[in-house]
Order: sequence, then structure tokens, then C-alpha cells
Amino acid sequence: MPGSRSYLVGLMIFSEDIHYYYSALQAGVMRAARRHGYHMIMELMKGYESEDRHAVLRRLGSSRFDAMVVPPPMCDDPVILDMLETLRIPYIRIAPRLQLERSSYIYMNDSQAAYEVMEHLWNLGHRQILYVGFRETGASLDRYDGYTRFFRDKGQVPPFPLIEVGNATPKGAIATGETIMMSDNRPTAIFAGSDMIAFGLMTAAAKSGLSVPGDISVVGFDDSPGAESVWPPLTTIQQPIVDMGESAVDNIVKALGGDLAVKAKAAHILDFSLIIRGSTAPPRQPDA
Repeated sequence: MPGSRSYLVGLMIFSEDIHYYYSALQAGVMRAARRHGYHMIMELMKGYESEDRHAVLRRLGSSRFDAMVVPPPMCDDPVILDMLETLRIPYIRIAPRLQLERSSYIYMNDSQAAYEVMEHLWNLGHRQILYVGFRETGASLDRYDGYTRFFRDKGQVPPFPLIEVGNATPKGAIATGETIMMSDNRPTAIFAGSDMIAFGLMTAAAKSGLSVPGDISVVGFDDSPGAESVWPPLTTIQQPIVDMGESAVDNIVKALGGDLAVKAKAAHILDFSLIIRGSTAPPRQPDA
């Protein structure tokens, strides 16, 4: 990038709403930036699709970023990537699904994490398992892939089609959850694509007079701060979001410093963990 360094690392965010994913990512980026002597600036991209391209270029260029961390959904938008390359701003992506050869990126195996959730529910005795996802990013589809792949490996067809909430918040998931709870073909377990959706589904179950996990088991994804404090505590996938932010900055700063080992485009995978808590149990047996 022309000129002297600004020691500014940008983090693109899609919404100004409070969101655990972006908050955790911000914490990791900030921690690593400080360690390397950089400052982090968040760049809000909400509504960029309707902005004039030249206006967005001016806005990004005026901040003199040394590098940019690009999470979902911007990481898969070729318009965003083209802009960064036009401005010659080095970037690293978080969990992209498309054009993987275009840059270095940090990710975890969402599909395999979902597969392990399914193994847990299956081993408890569940067969009627529903996946409830979200539309905001491709990660939900990767998790759905793990769900369907598990059933294929069992030689079975998934018992339910994909359901997606329009708004991946607890409030947004309640209405969807109430419809599920009132269904004559209610699942015995639900795998939610995020903890926020899981919280809404648990609320819907309670409003419908159903107990978790007595009547229906619920699994989330993220291990957000509320997962341990809801009742019952939520079984979920612990996603290393903070570590992703740290690793992104560590790698991009090393590349800026000329480290050839990280300057080449590369994929960096981080581990996940299945955290089993109180929201899952064997399915209720029908009365004899």
C-alpha cells in the first residue's frame, strides 16, 4: 500500500445491532491488534449494496487502513473484495465459502461441527431431528450440510425440510418456534443454527407448555455468554470466534511485515468443541 503505515486494522461489520458473533470477533481483533501495536477501527457496511461504488471507495480509502478483516457476509461479496483490491488494502477473510483462492482466510469446519451435534442427538435416541437455520450467511448452509450428510451416512432421508428464520434473534425465532411446537409432527429434538435461535425456540417451547429437554431437546451453535445462564443450560457448539479474530490479525500483520510463510494465500482452520449441558436428553417414551 502506498505511503507510510497508519497502524490501523479495519474490521468490517454488517450491522450496528448488538450481535454476539461480531462482538466476539471484535474482541479477538482488538486484542491481537493491540499486541502488534495496531489500532482497530470498525467499518459499518450495512446498506453498502445501495451506496454508490465511488462513495464506498472514498470512505474506505480515506481511513488509510493497513489491512482489513472481512467476516461474513461481506467475505463472499466480490464487490467488496474488488474494492479492497482496487484500494490495495490487504485483507484476510473469516469463514468464506466462495472464491477461496482469492485470499488467506480463517475458518472452522461448520459442517463437521453440525455432524457431531447430530451424533450426540442420535446417540441419545433421537430420530425426529429438525434443523432451524438463518439466511444471513452461508455458515448456516454449511451446518445444514452436516445435518443432511449425517442422515445420508445412516442411509436415511432427513425427516424435515430446512426451516430458516427471517431474523436470527431470540425474538425472531419465537414465532417460528411456536409453529413448530404446535405441529402434529413435532420433532423430538431441534438443532438450531445459532444460540440466539435456540433461545427463541426454548421460549416458544415454554409458551407452548412443553419442557426442555423433557418434551423436546434443543442444541445451539456458538456458545455465547447466555448459553450457560439460560434454563436449562444450552448444549451447543463452542465456536472459536475470538480466536478467529486474533488469528486473522496475527496472520495479516505478519504478512505486512514481509513474512513469506504467511504472505502466500492460505487457509487456517481452528478447532471447535461440543459442549453438552442440560438442554438435551433422550426422547420421552410414549405412555405404555
